[in-house]
Amino acid sequence: MSATARELGHTISLWTTLALMLLVGAVLGHAAVCGARRYAPSRVERWGPFALFTLAATLIMVEPTRHVINDENLWQWCGNNPTYDRINSTDAFPPQCRGSSTQYVCSHQCCVSTWVPTDANGSAYHWLPPTADFFPAGGLPGAFGTLRPDGSVYAPPGSGGPYALYSASTAKPLAFFETGEINPLRRDRPMEGCLHGVNPDSGYCFLTNQSLSYEDQLASLALADPTKPYNATTNPHVCACDTCTPHEDWGHLSVVGVLCTLVCTYVGFGLLAIAIGWNAHLLAHVAKIRQQWRELRGQR
Repeated sequence: MSATARELGHTISLWTTLALMLLVGAVLGHAAVCGARRYAPSRVERWGPFALFTLAATLIMVEPTRHVINDENLWQWCGNNPTYDRINSTDAFPPQCRGSSTQYVCSHQCCVSTWVPTDANGSAYHWLPPTADFFPAGGLPGAFGTLRPDGSVYAPPGSGGPYALYSASTAKPLAFFETGEINPLRRDRPMEGCLHGVNPDSGYCFLTNQSLSYEDQLASLALADPTKPYNATTNPHVCACDTCTPHEDWGHLSVVGVLCTLVCTYVGFGLLAIAIGWNAHLLAHVAKIRQQWRELRGQR
């Protein structure tokens, strides 16, 4: 599913759920304001179902709202961003991810490439490792040029113009967040706990064994489309940070996922059922049915 389709689905889900909650709330509110419940002997009996529904609706709306505010980057997921950063981390779901909006505990590492010269003269530049996220293969951060050491400009194929202009070198590579902002890197505060050591030029972890050949290191990266077999042209191994885990099930929920998806949603629907049953005098009707059943059995 594309990001656009997913965001559209989240938006439709939010507004559909909200509309249903407003409809049920209107029915319960009408019963308390000008319906039969206005003659209830106490405020609890009159307003109890509506108050319980309000709490239930709030809990039910948490999960679809979380999806939408995540899509709008109002509460970011844990990935290639400065707020919840798991960039090139050996741990696919480091501790800083716990406060993010990420619903599942990630098992895929967040690999982010750097823009470096292909030779000492800076005659051309490329992403290392190869990436499908950034220009020109991907949309981030948009078309840009690179200022060479001699003052000329290198523009990747398809750049056109106008475009932003940046500088990059082997010792000071260029990196971007998924927001399009420049990543200042971590040379002054290198990442810790790196299985394959720290890249001194970026301060992030090496994600591959540096003693291996370049081809073997590249082969250890994820496929551009994990659901399809490897193809050097159409489905190569790339560095990417748009996947969290293929196991989107209850067993892989994060703390945020447990609270929003399980606790809020299911407790909310449970309270909603109680509120509707209370408003409909369900227990009284059940008791009446039982009494009538006993009377019928007694007559027989």
